[in-house]
Amino acid sequence: MDYKGDIYYIEQILAGNNNSFSYIVDRHKSKVYNLAFRICGNHEEAEELAQDSFLKAYRSLRTFKMKSSFATWLYRIVYNTSISHVRIKKKGVLSLEDFPVDATDFIGTNISEEEAELEYRNSLVNFALQKINEDERGLISLYYYEEMTTDEISEVTGISKSNIKVKLFRARQKMLEIIEKVEKKKLIYHE
Repeated sequence: MDYKGDIYYIEQILAGNNNSFSYIVDRHKSKVYNLAFRICGNHEEAEELAQDSFLKAYRSLRTFKMKSSFATWLYRIVYNTSISHVRIKKKGVLSLEDFPVDATDFIGTNISEEEAELEYRNSLVNFALQKINEDERGLISLYYYEEMTTDEISEVTGISKSNIKVKLFRARQKMLEIIEKVEKKKLIYHE
């Protein structure tokens, strides 16, 4: 697909060519979905949140001032939509018992022991991510998965840079404590 840039397609949409929005959706759909998923933790809900976010972006495209990047503006919509959804829903709390005891639970017929261990580690990090609150999940997702700077995150969330740094530190500490509890449970299980 020949992609000319977000601003080109936004100008096309504002001029009445609504079909140009499909180019924007195609370009950003993976990152929008991933951010929504990391905040809500559910594939079906993430798909709905991504669609809702694109719809909100489309409807309010005239308010985009083109001072920041379109991606930053869109991420702010996704972030706020996802955080609001999780706050309204407030799913049941995950228990440590919900997490598999060790990597052997991940070994399948077509996977090596090393791959199973990597899958276990990734699942452990994702489990810890789902155990922290939605604001912290959003910040961790933007910083580590979307690789945004604290300046960019501040623009998306409206939180000051210094507060983002503090919140990221606390979120990492919480995740580490959760991972250590699971690892401790694993050691007790194997004794």
